[in-house]
Amino acid sequence: MDKPENPAPVSTLGGAADFFVQHTQPGYLDACYECAPPRIQAALVDEVEFFRQVLDGSGRALELGCGNGRLLEALGASARQWVGVDFLAAYLRDARARRRLAPSTTLAAAQAGQLPFADAAFDVVIRAQNTLGLLGEQKLPTVQEAVRVTRPGGRALFVLYSEFSLVPRAEWYMQMHRRGLMAILDWTRSTLELMVTEDGHASECFRRRSLEELFRAAGLTPRIQRLGDIYWVVQVQQDSSQEGTGQ
Repeated sequence: MDKPENPAPVSTLGGAADFFVQHTQPGYLDACYECAPPRIQAALVDEVEFFRQVLDGSGRALELGCGNGRLLEALGASARQWVGVDFLAAYLRDARARRRLAPSTTLAAAQAGQLPFADAAFDVVIRAQNTLGLLGEQKLPTVQEAVRVTRPGGRALFVLYSEFSLVPRAEWYMQMHRRGLMAILDWTRSTLELMVTEDGHASECFRRRSLEELFRAAGLTPRIQRLGDIYWVVQVQQDSSQEGTGQ
């Protein structure tokens, strides 16, 4: 593919927002996951198993950036009630049409940095498969909103790519490019932490220090641990001493 004269901009709303607005056709996300290389596929399996163990029959759960419902379908039995949020209504329609969602699952179109839910509305909030790394300057308000809607004693959980994900992610981008799902990587705009394609998809990975800085900027003390060889898990436990105080 020839390099475009005017590369697509990296969105100011989020690193990949404009890209996904242009790729909302039914089945698009599934096609991307189907061509993921083995290390990415293994990480996706590890992620699902991690959430199943951690959720283990939680009450009301929220997934931010649920896309077309891949995880909502896989984790349906792991919580009594699910709410899935994505900023693209087209993906939510795809989820309703193509996924076997639990009957109690609700889907809502909203920006993750401006959630339409009351404080402390959920027992657990998850943001999976590095979708926080797609948000550009919206990462901090998204973290703040996730914690705001988590009840005292509840948890907000984030799975993100580590700095060791560069090689398998580059392989995945190459496979998606070969299948016509996205443009080639633009190495003039990419770095070790940010991968940008010529059509504007931009995805960050994270070093431990950058994650600590992000969550501390939100006034939080995160628990950070490895998940497999390319993921970080960040957990934020809400202060249970506020339970019942109305705060």
